[in-house]
Amino acid sequence: MDEESQKTGMNYTVIATPAEGLSGRFVRLDKKQYGVIPGVTDKEYYTNSFHIPVSFPISAFDKIRLEAPYHALTNAGHISYIELDGDPVKNLDAFESIVRYMKECGIGYGSINHPVDRDPVCGYTGIIDEVCPRCGRHEGEAISVEKLKKLGVYKHLNSTTLGCCGDIAEEADRIPNSITDQGGEINEK
Repeated sequence: MDEESQKTGMNYTVIATPAEGLSGRFVRLDKKQYGVIPGVTDKEYYTNSFHIPVSFPISAFDKIRLEAPYHALTNAGHISYIELDGDPVKNLDAFESIVRYMKECGIGYGSINHPVDRDPVCGYTGIIDEVCPRCGRHEGEAISVEKLKKLGVYKHLNSTTLGCCGDIAEEADRIPNSITDQGGEINEK
């Protein structure tokens, strides 16, 4: 692509865009025209860009290795995501290994998703199971909308666009990428 730009004097680019809105819209249009095709239009979204499907069981390191070559081909932008299921603070060596492996493989822009909870009452940020470790509030205890507004954590949701693009279905299908092999060692190959 860069070579063609040099040759013609035109600015040609390729972007590996997430296009969240299109991934839901296009599958609805295709389903309407072609019906349900197993493995193609049987979900509410298409997998974005060159990403490994979010429901495919794959290690973080294999996902990085497989997606990295496409970063070099998308000169206008790209991103790869790793999905973790725990608190990265409790395993900083593994977290650092993922970041270093991204660099080593040529990931131009990488992101590591991991659970983060925020207690709307005391403001604690971290993993909260059933009880907030700071204030002792139990999951599901009612908090008034007025209190949430006062705390600045209540936001008006636009019901006409919420979940319109397959985002909710895609998020529900996500599974974490493993970071260890069966022996418990960090597997970077």
